[in-house]
Amino acid sequence: MSKIRVKLLAGDKVIMAEARPGQTLSRVLFRAGLPIKLYCQGRGICGRCLVEIKSGRLLEETEAERKLRLGRRFPPGFRLACQLRLHQSLTVRIPDDLLLQPEIKNLAGMFPGSDRPALRDFNPLVKKYVLRLSREDLSAEERLVSAIKSGLGLKQLVLSPAAEQKPKNVGASRRQSTAVIYDDRLLLDLEAGRSDDRILGLALDLGTTTVSARLLDLVKGKTLTSASVANLQAAFGADLISRIAFSVEKPGNLKKLQQAALKSIAQLTASLAREAGVKPKWIYAVCLAGNAVMNHILLNQPVDSLGRAPFRPAFLCHDPVPASEVGLKLNPQAMVFISPNLGGFVGGDISAGLVYTGLPDKPGNYLYVDLGTNGEIALKKGKKILVASTAAGPAFEGSGISCGQPALPGAIEYVKWSGGSFEYRTIGRKKPTGLCGSGLLGVLAESLRAGWLLPSGRITAGRSEVPVAPGLALSQIDIRKLQLALAALKSGMRLLLGTAGLDWTELDGLYLAGVFGSSIDPGQCIAAGLLPPLPRRKIIFAGNASLAGAELLLLSGQARKSAARLPLKVQHISLAGQENFQGEFLKALSLGRRYWRANDV
Repeated sequence: MSKIRVKLLAGDKVIMAEARPGQTLSRVLFRAGLPIKLYCQGRGICGRCLVEIKSGRLLEETEAERKLRLGRRFPPGFRLACQLRLHQSLTVRIPDDLLLQPEIKNLAGMFPGSDRPALRDFNPLVKKYVLRLSREDLSAEERLVSAIKSGLGLKQLVLSPAAEQKPKNVGASRRQSTAVIYDDRLLLDLEAGRSDDRILGLALDLGTTTVSARLLDLVKGKTLTSASVANLQAAFGADLISRIAFSVEKPGNLKKLQQAALKSIAQLTASLAREAGVKPKWIYAVCLAGNAVMNHILLNQPVDSLGRAPFRPAFLCHDPVPASEVGLKLNPQAMVFISPNLGGFVGGDISAGLVYTGLPDKPGNYLYVDLGTNGEIALKKGKKILVASTAAGPAFEGSGISCGQPALPGAIEYVKWSGGSFEYRTIGRKKPTGLCGSGLLGVLAESLRAGWLLPSGRITAGRSEVPVAPGLALSQIDIRKLQLALAALKSGMRLLLGTAGLDWTELDGLYLAGVFGSSIDPGQCIAAGLLPPLPRRKIIFAGNASLAGAELLLLSGQARKSAARLPLKVQHISLAGQENFQGEFLKALSLGRRYWRANDV
């Protein structure tokens, strides 16, 4: 079968790619290292993957393209990458805002609210011990286990399959050996000589939109470096529901999603290792804090049970998994610890965040709200913990908004209405290139105050957009998307409070975690209506609590025990199953403080 040559123009790059006849352009772009955002999972209904055809003959438009062109008047010469099937050579220009950005973003200073709390115990997930083992100790598995247990004072110890093969290869009598032990109970490896200075751990927050990681020295308990990168799974859908649908569409799709996540993690790990001047093979432990769907996909476990009622994950607590079985290229004996799922779409990102904040052990009533693509909420009332998830969508991460972008240099992170116009601050003090989540929320709050927006979300005085900076404005459609994201979270909080028989005025505190870091103004959160009007001292910004929690789980045995107990303490609430869900959601579409005041008990 003859190949088709495709010339791809992306920014200042020119890439020559090959395609099979009939292959979609979006698939060719992915294989060429230019993955694009497919908000509708490539079904041709969102109309956002427009590319410009610079030269070459095309087949007729698909029915999906024709409908969209008639309704929206697409510019001539543009086609949908997810619909265009290749049959002849083409030259294609890909708009910059369509590409999944592959840049590695350093997280230093990004989440000052996510500093690790003081450790009550320093007990890394993997440790190394230097031992002197006799020839007799190395002669049999039972003798080896007994010698290590007595030498280290361990109560229980078993050998991994790799460790079972090592004694015969370690060396002669009384030679120094280094035992690599996971969680004080599994001998991962027996290394010849002394190697106890080279032992690293990876804290990993596998999010729907972004993958973030911290590289740790497990000997000193020190963070070496941290960074984030786009989750390449977005090439198969922007949200969890679209990815679940893709995974069950045909055999092999779940593996594609897993490989996309692994590629993102591999890029991130390589960058962190270079930055720290270390080797990936020194990484012996990974702590994964991902939402329920991400946890399943990375382990290559079917997610169809999360795509239909009653939306139950296949597992809550999962045994540690060898990194090599997952597909992570680290030390051959490395292990992956999975922070437990808590029910429904509430996953290990929330269990890790709860452990980090210490919320399960705090006396009083607290809300924990994670602002991400899959908005997750936990409510602590006395000893009871209720959890729920909401379909907030990717708007808070800048995705799907005409001028939205991730929190990268140039993104407007803070705005204020002053003197008849918006004043703004960008990340890195660069020229403004878009608005990230905190900037978008700020525009809503300040536009309400300035009279640009009504509480209904309608732009006033017949205007069609809210201008923020030169070339950057929020359209009425953008405002509606942000309203939907806000309403999902607001109604979720209110319904969870109602289930527990609490009013927001009875809260002792509210933890806000996720994409905003520390750049958002609590007053703007309240003014936009995202949060109830609590005293400022009761609003605690936790930053990327999932990542901070994963780091804590790597270093603390008590933290790991606390995480393991959480599924037994937590009650998952299905918000969609609540009798007044629809009515509550519709009321929550109102912007400003009105929603919370109207619901006062």
